Amino acid sequence: MNSAQCKQSILAGLVAAAALMVAPGVVHAKDAGSQTFQVRARVPVSCWVRPDRDIVAGEGVSGSVIEACNNPGGYTITANYRQLGDGERAQMVYNNRPVELAKSGGQVLRRSNMATIKTVSYRFQNVTLEQPLTVFLTIQPI
Repeated sequence: MNSAQCKQSILAGLVAAAALMVAPGVVHAKDAGSQTFQVRARVPVSCWVRPDRDIVAGEGVSGSVIEACNNPGGYTITANYRQLGDGERAQMVYNNRPVELAKSGGQVLRRSNMATIKTVSYRFQNVTLEQPLTVFLTIQPI
């Protein structure tokens, strides 16, 4: 018997053994009339945030963001950007809520207490900047 025939023989034996293990359950289920079973699955947490364009702060600049997170406890959206210099400021109206951007370069914009997929609008107002300010959004499950 060559190597290929040996592999085919082993595979055929495994298939036959598996069929014998399954067959008694099938016959038993047929005789019982009704059966119940339970299926359990784990769904991994998946979160993402996707702006419709690069977010660059400027007076009146607006856009939208898709937030998506399947975490039952919700999620947090955070804006990350360079530190603001003395005299610099910007307010971002995110989901109709005005948020003054912190000088530190990081600001929580929104917390959701449930899993959702949602489109959120934003706009900038009261912007005084000496240099361009690009904002990057991150999403974190709670």
